[in-house]
Amino acid sequence: MKNLLHQLHFTIDELVYCDRMEVYNRANYSRLWTLASKHLLGWAMFIAYELIYLYVITGALGNPYPYFLHYTINIILFYFNAHFLLNYAVSRAKGVAVIAPLLVIAEIVAFIGIKYLAVLLIFGEGLDLGDEGILRKYIVSNGMRLIYIMGFSTAYWFALLTIRRNKKLGELERDRLHAITEKILLQKALLQSRNAYLQAQINPHFLFNTLNFMYNASARVSEKLAETVMNLSDMMRYALTGIDEDDKVPLEKEIEHIHNYIRLNQARFNEKLSIDFIVKGEAENLRIIPLALITLVENVFQYGDLQDPENPALISIEIHEGKLELELKNKKRANQRIRGHGTGIRNLRERLDIYYRSRYSLDIRDEECCYTLILMLTLNE
Repeated sequence: MKNLLHQLHFTIDELVYCDRMEVYNRANYSRLWTLASKHLLGWAMFIAYELIYLYVITGALGNPYPYFLHYTINIILFYFNAHFLLNYAVSRAKGVAVIAPLLVIAEIVAFIGIKYLAVLLIFGEGLDLGDEGILRKYIVSNGMRLIYIMGFSTAYWFALLTIRRNKKLGELERDRLHAITEKILLQKALLQSRNAYLQAQINPHFLFNTLNFMYNASARVSEKLAETVMNLSDMMRYALTGIDEDDKVPLEKEIEHIHNYIRLNQARFNEKLSIDFIVKGEAENLRIIPLALITLVENVFQYGDLQDPENPALISIEIHEGKLELELKNKKRANQRIRGHGTGIRNLRERLDIYYRSRYSLDIRDEECCYTLILMLTLNE
């Protein structure tokens, strides 16, 4: 029974293989026939043109057999020159300037000799080799004819070479785009994993219940403290709740998150921070990757001098026709000991490269006394 099943399985595999080979052979045959048809049509048009031209000039064509031999030799020369001689000459890169002319001369001499022998053997027609005038005329006329055919052949070879190179460039470009796409997908998966890891560190249900308890308890003591707890709760909810399938959030929520962050810091410093927060335009129906803007805003609070009323920090968001401009300006702290390592900016650039690629610009001017950052972002794809 096992042998029977094994034999049956082998027979089925063999039939499948045969069917695939038959389909492959049919496709190749169809492709070769299409190519051959184009070449035959091209030669037919070329020969018809020359014969019609000859008939108009001379008024007669004569015996067709010499024409058949003549064009057979020309066609052989055409393909020999395009598919062998030129490829061989180009492959000898170091000596191509010397080899190519020598091969062309040798080719012309060889084909003149072949044509003479063919005419002599098939039709019995020879030349009076002692008559220099007849011999020179024969060599010049046939040589010019062969150069004419070789010119067409060289143009055909260049066309083939261009097609092959364009095909190769297309394949390389496809491979490059495929590699870029895979890299983007890997980076995106890594970012999603990082987000999931960070969210997993805290149990949101426990955290929000705790913050809700703190809000209710603090509301009896201080309205300002209760508002601060609520701001913190909103910020944590935004940071920890799930992201949509497109890995983005409504722009309104990102801006609201910045509002909450500013209010929380004002509460920490007893409303003494000098900050101008400006939002212009409508954020409705626009989406952005989460925590993109707040990453930049946090740097203002970490490294800026925000307690100088004469030089307030500026946080400006302007939205127009699906485009967002974030402008940050702040005075630097005097004798600042804390120095950033650029990790936040670097990570943000990676995320922007993945999701927005050529649709954003990030300009940073780090001067001695102040810091300016401008982010231009096209949100509508």
